[in-house]
Amino acid sequence: MSELETRYVKVHTLSNRFEADVIIEALKQEGIPVIVRPFMDTAYSNIFVHQKGWGHILAPGEKADLAREIIAELSEVEGGEEEPEDSEEPQTDPVSPSFERIDPEQKLDQVVEQLGDLQLEPRLWDALRLAEPREVASRTLARFDPEKKVYTLTFLNTAIMCRPQTAEIEVAGLPEDFSRDFQLGLALLHYLLHGRNTPRADKWVSEKDLPGGSLFFTAAHVLPMDSLVAAFDGRPGLLDTAARSIGGEKTDTAGISYRFTVLPRIPFLLIFWERDEEFAPSCHLLFDETILSQLSSLDLIWALVNVFVRALLAAACVSRSQQPE
Repeated sequence: MSELETRYVKVHTLSNRFEADVIIEALKQEGIPVIVRPFMDTAYSNIFVHQKGWGHILAPGEKADLAREIIAELSEVEGGEEEPEDSEEPQTDPVSPSFERIDPEQKLDQVVEQLGDLQLEPRLWDALRLAEPREVASRTLARFDPEKKVYTLTFLNTAIMCRPQTAEIEVAGLPEDFSRDFQLGLALLHYLLHGRNTPRADKWVSEKDLPGGSLFFTAAHVLPMDSLVAAFDGRPGLLDTAARSIGGEKTDTAGISYRFTVLPRIPFLLIFWERDEEFAPSCHLLFDETILSQLSSLDLIWALVNVFVRALLAAACVSRSQQPE
C-alpha cells in the first residue's frame, strides 16, 4: 500500500511539545511516517490542554502497534512511565506560547500586498531563455511549443503558460487571476530551471520534517492554515466543493483530506480536522518527501503554499456566492 492510500490512527497522547519532537524523531528513524494533531489553537489557547493533553500522534494503521512499542520503550529509557491515553491530568507544555487572535485572511492579504510590487529577477528569465527546451520539459513534465516558444504546465485543475521571450506568465481557469502573482512566478521559474526528473517518494511529510523546516516555518513564515480553518470550520460541504473545483481528489488518509497536483511533480495533501468535543478544528498541509528536489529552497515552498491557499479560498468564495440565499 502506498503512502497515498494509508489510513492514519491515533497511537499516543502527547503531554507537551518537547515530547512530540522526541517521539517524532524516534519514529522517523524507524521509518514510520507521522502526523501530529496538536491541541494548540488560537481560538482556544490551551483551554483543553490540562484535560486532554497537548495533542495526538497518528501513524499508519498497519504500523500502529510498532509505533506504540517504540513509544513505550522510549518512555522507559527516559525513566518515565507512559501516560495512559485517557489520563485526565497529563502535564502541560511549560513553553507553550500565548497566541494572539488575528484575522487569518487579513494576514494572508498582508503578505500578498507586501510582495505585490516585487518583480521577478531578469536573470531568471535569461536563464530560462538559454535553457534547452526538451531538457526542461523532460525534467518538469512541461510541454514546449517551439513555434510559440511557450512552456505549458498543469497548475491545479488548469494550465499555466510561461513565455520566456516576453517574460510573461498566464494562468487561466481559476477564480482569481494569478498571472502577475510574484510568488507563483518565482516558484514556477525556479521549478522550470531546477526541478528534477525525480519520481515521487509517495511519502508525506510536514513542513517541519523538511531539512531546516522546524526553524524556517515559524513567525512570518508560518503556513497560512488558520485562514482555511476560518473559512471551512463547520462547512465540510463548502470545503469539498472548493477543493474539487481546483482539482482536489478526496482521500481517506485522515480527517477530511484532499490531494492536489499543484505543479506536475509537486503534490500537496490537505488534511482538515473538524471540530469535536475534544479538539478545535485544524488544518494541515503535507508534501511529498521529494519536494526539495523540485523547489530548491524553503521560501519557494512557502510562496507556493500561499498561492495554493489563496486559490482554495477564492474557490470557496465563488462556491458560496453561487449558493441560494
